[in-house]
Amino acid sequence: VTCGPHCPGNRIPLTPYEVARIARGLGVPTGEVIRRYVRDGSGVLEVGDDGNCVFHRTDGCELDTERPMSCRNFADPLDGAGRFVERARQYRAILRAWRATREAEASAGPDSFLSAGELRRHAAPELGMWILDVDSMVAERCQARGMPIPRDLEDRIDIHLEVLRSALEG
Repeated sequence: VTCGPHCPGNRIPLTPYEVARIARGLGVPTGEVIRRYVRDGSGVLEVGDDGNCVFHRTDGCELDTERPMSCRNFADPLDGAGRFVERARQYRAILRAWRATREAEASAGPDSFLSAGELRRHAAPELGMWILDVDSMVAERCQARGMPIPRDLEDRIDIHLEVLRSALEG
């Protein structure tokens, strides 16, 4: 797959679903993708010294079928967009609910504030990094339930969304 002409210098923000797809494509855990390929605390794909995405090659994208949505849009705006859009909506709903909860707690007064640890965990950059590590969250949930970790990415994403919803509900 050839990268679009606008690849150099572009910020490529990642959703947890995209991190999980990249991990699947590379055959590594999501935590490794975050450590090696995501800018520290940003949730944005790292770029190389040449200004290109770290997966850009002269003959195309190293990720091929596991490219993030924004990369797909450069080459073909309709290439597999449906699944990405559906998952992005699910994650966005969770993040909006989280934000609304934080705002309600802040307006309720100092006695209802989150602890410092909770604030750090829920602050946008930290939340972004925490939320991206699908494999760790899914492994922890599966271990707690005494069940095997699903091999299918979509099944793992369903569990990840469940974990996030549970955390939001308290």
